[in-house]
Amino acid sequence: MSLVETDSGYKPPFELEPEPVSSGYEPSLKRSSEDHRLEALQPTGIPILDKVTGGGFPRPSAIALMGPIGSGKSSLVRELVTNFIRQGCSLLYYCIDDPADIVKLGLEDHHIAVDKIEAEGRLEFVDMFSLGAQKLAESLPKMDPSEILEETLKFQDLLSYGRNFALKPGMGPKIIIMDSITPFFLLTEARKVFQYVQVMRFATRIARAVTIAILHTEVVDESLENATANLADGVIEMKKRTGEIMLKGGTMKVLRIGRNPIMSRGYFYQITQQGIVFSNSPVL
Repeated sequence: MSLVETDSGYKPPFELEPEPVSSGYEPSLKRSSEDHRLEALQPTGIPILDKVTGGGFPRPSAIALMGPIGSGKSSLVRELVTNFIRQGCSLLYYCIDDPADIVKLGLEDHHIAVDKIEAEGRLEFVDMFSLGAQKLAESLPKMDPSEILEETLKFQDLLSYGRNFALKPGMGPKIIIMDSITPFFLLTEARKVFQYVQVMRFATRIARAVTIAILHTEVVDESLENATANLADGVIEMKKRTGEIMLKGGTMKVLRIGRNPIMSRGYFYQITQQGIVFSNSPVL
């Protein structure tokens, strides 16, 4: 006999919300109205993602967005950033894989007035890509490229750049984007990865923020991928479609989120000029 079937007074934190059998949907997780431990949730603004997460990302939480290069992780992040800004959130964006001007163009493609929102103090960029390019220009031919990376990409710099943002009062819900953490993990051993992820979680809680960190799989050691997935508060996996050259897309799964340990089924997505588009029906 399960706890639910007894008279112990136990109430499950999640209830299955039934869907018509013919609809092709999986049952969604609806938070029980009698659960006194309800988490603060930040809606993602993407209907299928809000459905499978039970309403959005817990706040605070550190979310790992994992998948191979070219699977659409940055496209998903920019869609999320657009929605968070429209919800009135304040956002800190670490530009590591691409320079800030490229990221800004991507947001402007989503009809976000980047300069205006920056002037309001609700959007800040840390352009670590450009810092690395500047370091390269100043150092060649004196330094080896690997030494330049080690000098530029220091984890403590991430913390120092984000400290003022985390402690800034009077702001809306805070979002931190790290696009991506892969270069840091390529330059360090597994022991430090555990420390980095834990420190990232500490900082997220101090700021009461949602932190989304992109990690490119298949280029770092598998033990580092596992460490990140196990320590993060939530994990979203994106796998790109194979065999169809003309279509750019793949499958997304929410492997874990907050107190919900149940893995979602996969959902097809396609990357278009208008953004990332998800199928409403799970993969059979």
